[in-house]
Amino acid sequence: MNEPVREMGGPVQEQENSPDGSDGAPGSGVRSRRRVLLMWLPFVVVGAFAVAFLATVLPSESKVADDWAPRPFDPPIRYAYVGQGSACDISASANDEEEEEEKDGAEPAVCADWHLRSEFKESEGRQELGLPYGGGCDDDGACWADIELYDAVSEARTVGAARRAMPLLIGADGHRIAYFSKTRGRFVAWDLRGAVIHDLSPKMDGQALADFNGLRMSPDGRHLALASSAVNGSQRPGILLTDTSSGRTSTIEGFCHVIGMSRDASSIAVRRSCADPWEDDTEEDLVTLIDGQGKVLGEWKSDGRVGDLSPDGRSVTEIVDEDGIGKDFLVLHDARTGEVVDKHRLDLLSEENVPRGFGWLDDGHYVIKAETPEESDSFGFYSVDVRTGKSHRVRDLPLNPPGWRPWNEMSVGRPEGGG
Repeated sequence: MNEPVREMGGPVQEQENSPDGSDGAPGSGVRSRRRVLLMWLPFVVVGAFAVAFLATVLPSESKVADDWAPRPFDPPIRYAYVGQGSACDISASANDEEEEEEKDGAEPAVCADWHLRSEFKESEGRQELGLPYGGGCDDDGACWADIELYDAVSEARTVGAARRAMPLLIGADGHRIAYFSKTRGRFVAWDLRGAVIHDLSPKMDGQALADFNGLRMSPDGRHLALASSAVNGSQRPGILLTDTSSGRTSTIEGFCHVIGMSRDASSIAVRRSCADPWEDDTEEDLVTLIDGQGKVLGEWKSDGRVGDLSPDGRSVTEIVDEDGIGKDFLVLHDARTGEVVDKHRLDLLSEENVPRGFGWLDDGHYVIKAETPEESDSFGFYSVDVRTGKSHRVRDLPLNPPGWRPWNEMSVGRPEGGG
């Protein structure tokens, strides 16, 4: 894949790359793009020397980040990833423990290596952004942009020698993202079209990040819920719920994990326990449904690992492997009572696979990612009709994004603006 041309907050320029990272298809289009590439070759060589020179005279990246203010960007973000060349590739060995312990009290950000991938039509709205980025367009006017979001922390230092990967969420329409900001030292939500950034949390040090239990976004992208085992510096667990339309944040105490939110955040599925349900060996899990003010709407005990509240707030999903023999089912629970309201056998592929819940596409369809048994690769994404159990491949979600490895972090927006 060719290196994209870096631009300072302007539209992407035509290159040989196509939106899916391929090198083109046979025919006149390929020859045309090759001519463009040859035409630009002298400028690319000159540009490389110019970049090397400017690196010695321009302010440092941290200075640029400190001064950065977003500008409107209308094309949607399709997915985000921590690339193969990341200094924080989690396949690499961690620093020596003694060196890490000496850094107690330092800034929590270790690496900020999130890349945003946008795919759009040529001349689709405002493309200012306020960040350097590059990309290309094919002969049909289909364009892509690869944006290095140096403000989005991909790995943070908590306490002692501990490190943790930091999430980046993409809204269903691709126009909102949420992440831990390197320059602000807190979680933020960024409305790309409106060029507005909202704070989602107070400034967080290593201890606060150690207490952090996850970030969730409502299907409409308007509400975000940050869960912590010690909210606002207290010793009590709680949830910070932010309405990005007003910028108002409220605190709901007594809950430690968020399973999911309805479209308008009028229903939120949560857990009281601070134990990690994916690592803890407890056989019983208490699921609570609350409203946006923390009032309990229902509570029930689950003997499995549930996940993902439906956009209408009525159902909670669970993927069950019955008897451990590869017979996987998608189970739907009533969100208030826990009663099983439907159950569908998952028959996604003719070959062995491990289904993982990904998220709701809309009220009637749930998306599942089918992984290989070794969990080092993916067969793709499948949409399951929760009324009939029928499934089909979702082809507009990326299987292997350029510059990404299976063990690196990745975040994907919902296909077709669903939600």
